[in-house]
Amino acid sequence: MPTISPPTRFETLIVRRASTWPIVTPQSPVPLSPWQAASLLQKAIRRGDVERTQQAVWSLLSTDPVRMWRRLGVIAFEDIGLANLPLVGQVLVALRGKTLRRSLGGEMRVAIGIATDLALSPKNRSADDLLCVLNSHPDIPHVARKFAGMSAQRLLYAVSGDLSVTEASVAARKFAINCNSSPSYVPTELLNSLGVGPSVEWLAQEGGKRTRTMLPLLVALLSRANGLKQENPDDEFPEGIEIAGQPGWALDMFTREGKAAIRRLMAGSSEVARFARDTFPYAGRAQLLGEAVFRVESGLLRNRQDGPLGQALRSQMERECLGIDPGHADKLLSLMTAAIPELNDCRIEIIGRVEQ
Repeated sequence: MPTISPPTRFETLIVRRASTWPIVTPQSPVPLSPWQAASLLQKAIRRGDVERTQQAVWSLLSTDPVRMWRRLGVIAFEDIGLANLPLVGQVLVALRGKTLRRSLGGEMRVAIGIATDLALSPKNRSADDLLCVLNSHPDIPHVARKFAGMSAQRLLYAVSGDLSVTEASVAARKFAINCNSSPSYVPTELLNSLGVGPSVEWLAQEGGKRTRTMLPLLVALLSRANGLKQENPDDEFPEGIEIAGQPGWALDMFTREGKAAIRRLMAGSSEVARFARDTFPYAGRAQLLGEAVFRVESGLLRNRQDGPLGQALRSQMERECLGIDPGHADKLLSLMTAAIPELNDCRIEIIGRVEQ
């Protein structure tokens, strides 16, 4: 019996799934900038908010379809990952070209169908948490020195050995960079050393091409010991409000209005602003508060599927990758959670000023 290639397998899955998608009725796009729509798309998928997800798709397809398809590819690895690898594969197949999308009902039907499936899917952010650890944890430079000057063969041996997931990721990144000066390029030799199957190998290589990030490689690495639990409680979401037709939680540091609101909060009299001014230098303070907002609001998930490793990486990302003492991080995150209503007031002021 002939072996079915991974892209053929995932194409079969999406064709089968597409037969269940409803016929899309054209709607007027929500009046959002491409940056607002892209932010809303990702946050709505994280929260399992199908209506908001579809609004964001309508808006982005009318203003910046290339950004929309690229963002769906990143979301698949960043927010779904190990929790639903077959769906990740279907997203990559959908990204391969318009011919397939036309055969499945056209750009809008496929975009709405894929985005809705992402919103309804179980979710796992372990790969993105691991990427944050690699980029921001204070111990990483020390770990990286262990692999300085290693030959390609020794790096592969290290990746396949009995290292922690963080150490193996550092070695894998160095090997990938040495091969092609880009960590989004995933050499076959590296995946062979990880011992992953053909489907995960294809996801990593095709995903690296489509997203131009290291996330697909990290998903492959984490797949060796995912340890996922079947049930996790949903994250606790701060109370949200509607601001000019969009949810406040979509206005974070990745939008112009969200950045302005964070700066306004930082200049105010809230407890989190006073703590930040009393504890941290001015340079980088707004970025620090923005990172805190991500951790307590915009990075939260509904239908989270995680295991001990993912939970440990999340804790590291939240407490040890802010560039501050973990005790200060705990206090900052607690105060930021309490300050979300005040941040929403700032968002209202900013949006009102922008719209005048």
